[in-house]
Amino acid sequence: MIKQSTLAVVGLCLAAGCATSPPAAPAVVSSGKTDKPRQIQTVVADCMKQRGFKYVAWVPEVKISDDAGKAYLGDYEAMKKERTEQGFGIFADFVHPEQREKRVLWRESDSPNFTIKNQLSPAQRVAYGKALTACRSQGLKQVTGKVATSDEDWAKQENELIAQRLDRELNADPKLVGLASAMGDCLKGKGHQVASLRPVDMSRRGGQEFEAQKKQIALNDDIPDKGLPGGQYYEPRIPVNTARQYLNREIKAALDDLECGKDFYAAYLPKEQEIVRRVEGEFGRGSG
Repeated sequence: MIKQSTLAVVGLCLAAGCATSPPAAPAVVSSGKTDKPRQIQTVVADCMKQRGFKYVAWVPEVKISDDAGKAYLGDYEAMKKERTEQGFGIFADFVHPEQREKRVLWRESDSPNFTIKNQLSPAQRVAYGKALTACRSQGLKQVTGKVATSDEDWAKQENELIAQRLDRELNADPKLVGLASAMGDCLKGKGHQVASLRPVDMSRRGGQEFEAQKKQIALNDDIPDKGLPGGQYYEPRIPVNTARQYLNREIKAALDDLECGKDFYAAYLPKEQEIVRRVEGEFGRGSG
């Protein structure tokens, strides 16, 4: 499995509900309701029909547990439970691979179009894929006015806009700036390194620290990563006993991060999710 080397924005998940690349159809964690996804799918279905392919308009029903939903919004108890089990979510899958299934938001195989495509010949599947890319682009432009050349381009534009909005709205929020500074002082007092006190950076520093460790393991293993797009690498093979040592350190760091950032996350994460929902609405996404 190919892994992104940088953490995705919280709540934004690619490739059928997981952070792998290249993505299939974009998917997000959101409680926002909009008709745009269904409108886009209707355009896609009509477009595919005109190109000679059967296609069923389908919007995935993204479901997450109540605890996970609360954790996304900064609920302390839900975050503590999650971090006690998974830390920042970097090394847990190597120790408890069965837990990965519980975090998948939806799969490509859930779509009725998965079976339709797989019944085609290899050459027809290639043509189907090209037609679907073009039809998705047509649907996006027709419904939202946005122009994207592929699903990857669609997701890239959305991620970039989310990053811009987070920087402009949250890094300049006086309350969040004060809470992030207090969190940073607390973490430094516990012996953790803090490179930036900007609110957005503070929300990601812990996960990025352990993601960097995992990437280093991947780049030093015997699985060649040449030929992949910039910033991507193949998931490393890590023995369970070794991964457990990393996970134990990650859990401790994640709990320190939460204790120091309890007030920060309660204020920051709801604002972050509101921005994510707002941007995804502009790109015609959300749980319809």
